[in-house]
Amino acid sequence: MNTEVKQLSIITIPNQCMKGLSLLLMLSLIQGCSLFGGDDEDESLLPAELIDFIETVEVDRDWKTSVGKSHEGLGVGLLPASDGEVVYAASFNGNVVALNLSNGRKVWDRSFDLSFTAGPTYKDGILILGTNNGELINIDSMTGNLLWEASVSSEILAPAAIRNNQVFVRSVDGNLSAYAAEDGSLLWIANHKVPRLSLRGTSSPATFANAVISGFDDGKVTAYDLIDGALLWETMLTPPGGRTEIEKVIDIDAPIVVVGNELYAGSYQGALAALALESGDIIWLTEASIYSGMAVSDDAVFVSQADGTVMALSRFTGREIWKKENLLNRYPTAPAIVGNSIVIGDLEGYLHWLNKESGETQQRISIGSDKISSTPIVVDDTVLVQTDGGDLVAVKTFSSS
Repeated sequence: MNTEVKQLSIITIPNQCMKGLSLLLMLSLIQGCSLFGGDDEDESLLPAELIDFIETVEVDRDWKTSVGKSHEGLGVGLLPASDGEVVYAASFNGNVVALNLSNGRKVWDRSFDLSFTAGPTYKDGILILGTNNGELINIDSMTGNLLWEASVSSEILAPAAIRNNQVFVRSVDGNLSAYAAEDGSLLWIANHKVPRLSLRGTSSPATFANAVISGFDDGKVTAYDLIDGALLWETMLTPPGGRTEIEKVIDIDAPIVVVGNELYAGSYQGALAALALESGDIIWLTEASIYSGMAVSDDAVFVSQADGTVMALSRFTGREIWKKENLLNRYPTAPAIVGNSIVIGDLEGYLHWLNKESGETQQRISIGSDKISSTPIVVDDTVLVQTDGGDLVAVKTFSSS
C-alpha cells in the first residue's frame, strides 16, 4: 500500500477519533509508516544513536518517587509545579502529591476518582488540574483538599493559566474558557473552530497585562481581553500548505512563551515566530515544525523540532545560532534552561544537557526506561522531570563550563 492511499485512509477518520491518536502514531502516518501493515520499517526513522561526548557538567540524581499510573501514549499534559520549596505532581489515575523539594519526602497525598490529563498549575496557594472528561479542579496546596470542581466543555490536555483571580483553560474542542478562581464559576468562553484533522494536544494559555493568549489548531495565535473575552487581535503564523489533509496540519500545541514585550509561538509543519504582545504583529518568522515547545533566554530561543532537531536562534532576529541533529527521531521534550545549559528529555528516558552557546552535549543520564514527554522544570539548580511511566525525578546540576 503506497503512502498516498494510507493518507487518504486516515483523513476519512472523524476529528474526534483523530484527537485520540498519539503524536507518535500521527507522525508515523505522515512519514509513510503503515498503520495497516505491509511496509518494512524505514531505518531513517529510527532514533538516532547516542554519541560520545566529553562531560563538562556535573549532575546527580537527587531523589525519585512514583506519582502514580503510567500515561505513556496518551498525549497528556502532566508535569510538576513548584512553589520553590514543595513540588506538586499528579498522575493519570487520580493521585496528587506534594513533596519536599530538597529530599522528595511526602508532605501530603490525595487520591481522586478522576483521570488527570493536565497540570498541576500552582499560584497563590492553589493547584489547578484538568481531566480527560473536562473536569477542572482546584486543590488547596497546603492540605490537598478539594476547593471546587467545575465542568469544562471537553478534555483538557494542557495546564491552565492563573492571573488576577481568574483561571484560563484551553480544551480540545477549541474553547478557551475563563473561570473565577474563588469558586469556579464560568466567566466567559471564546471558541475557535477545530480543523477536521489535528494533532492530539493543545497549547497552554499565556497571560500578560490585560490579555490572555492562546494558540489554536488552525495555526492562529489569538489574544482576548481578560475580563470579558473580547477579541483583541489574531495572527496566523503561516497558512496551511501541502496537498493532503495531513500535510495541512498546522496545530499550535507548544506552549507560548512571553518574554518582555514579545511572545514566541511555534506551529507543527509551519513556523516559529516572535510577535509583538500589544498588536500580534510578526517581528520575525522562520520555517519550523514545533510540537513540544521552546525555552527563551535574554538573547536566544531554544527549540526542539518535531523531527528531533534542536536549534538555537537569535531572540531578536530569528537567525540560526546553532543546530544539532543528535536527537533525531528521539522525540525530544521542549528544552529547559539550567545555568549555562539547556536540558531535554527523550523517548528512552534519557536527560541531555546541551551547552547554550554551542549546542554541544555536556552531560547525559538515564532516569529510567520510560519515555519523557513533559518538559523538565527547573528550580534553582534542580531539574524536575515527570516520566510517562509516572515517576518524578529530581536531578541536581552542580557546575558547568
